[in-house]
Amino acid sequence: MTAIQGSLSIGELSARTGVPTSTLRYYDELGLVRPAARDAGRRRYAESAVRDVGLILCFREIGFSLAEIESFVAGERESRQELIDRKLAELAERQHRIEVARSALEHGRRCPASEPMACTRFWSIIEDRLSGLSLEESHERAH
Repeated sequence: MTAIQGSLSIGELSARTGVPTSTLRYYDELGLVRPAARDAGRRRYAESAVRDVGLILCFREIGFSLAEIESFVAGERESRQELIDRKLAELAERQHRIEVARSALEHGRRCPASEPMACTRFWSIIEDRLSGLSLEESHERAH
């Protein structure tokens, strides 16, 4: 096999990015990181593929799905701003849910009944959830 000058094998790209070769093949299937060429049937990537994989890793860590990353990369400036705005709203909602859960757990830690399973407030929260109230509403109602 004659390697294409300045290109990376899938193994080399994997080593440089820390991403398994199976994942790189999946990114290729999705069109996120395409090989620049094939040499004897083997994928060969341009140096810029390292940066492309880095972008995917960063966006995954932020919470973007692969479909959202694909839209972001392929999109226009305005559609990118919409994706960012939508992700910010999603993260704000997730943060709110985490804070509600944290509040409920902190109550469980300092519950006057000393045992959450024996706490009448705990069970009233469960009953309110079953009746359709949110955790936040149930917790507020119990206190």
